Amino acid sequence: MNINIDDNNAKQNMLEASQLVWRAHGRKFLIISLVFFVLGIVFYGYFHNMINNTPVTEGLDREIDLEILVACMLLSLLFIIRFLRIRHSFWNQVKRASNLAFGQSNSRKIIITDEGIEGITENYRSFAKWEIVTNFKVYDKYISITNLLSRSPFFIPIHLMVDEEYKSLLFYLRSTKKEVK
Repeated sequence: MNINIDDNNAKQNMLEASQLVWRAHGRKFLIISLVFFVLGIVFYGYFHNMINNTPVTEGLDREIDLEILVACMLLSLLFIIRFLRIRHSFWNQVKRASNLAFGQSNSRKIIITDEGIEGITENYRSFAKWEIVTNFKVYDKYISITNLLSRSPFFIPIHLMVDEEYKSLLFYLRSTKKEVK
């Protein structure tokens, strides 16, 4: 297998690939944040109702209830703020990686051989052997390949390959690697 891909719109393709990653992982963070936000509001309502129905003579209990009430609201806000910080951090990391890899250039070359995958830009060169590739996933315009060394997947643009090259690569991946649905 010897596939050469010349990507002349690499920054845009990297942005699209990062959006795929964010949709997958960002949804998990958002669901967790919203669940804790709703739980905080539910507990807030429960404790608020309990405080209002408590007789005034129990002053110490009322103070503890108010502290619990404030803690529930702070916890719910903390999870929403955490989600926003994670999103901001993710996109800053994408921007930094894009600037590091491409600089002022907007082109890269991807070489896929029997040994592995190599990505070449003016400022950056990466190589991953097939032995360390753990799994892959096929999207509409990309094949995402995950390996042992990198936290983020490597995206190969399908739309820049000839149909025979794409079928050859997909056959190789499906026969030797695990496909994630």
